[in-house]
Amino acid sequence: MEELTREEAESLCLQVREQNRATLFTSERMQCWHCLRSSGGDPGRRYMAARPGYLGCSLMNKLRTRMERARLV
Repeated sequence: MEELTREEAESLCLQVREQNRATLFTSERMQCWHCLRSSGGDPGRRYMAARPGYLGCSLMNKLRTRMERARLV
């Protein structure tokens, strides 16, 4: 998977959080909540920054993969 810039990663993170706000008590929503709480809002400390290229968040990676597949169709 190709690396992301910080701006792209923050945009994907926001999209994931917006999608997760629509549902209650899912593991994805809890992961987002915990990530934001533990990072204090600092993007450099979120799950996405855990791997080089901002590829550390599994939820962002899933969304990105779905978006890429939709573009190919």
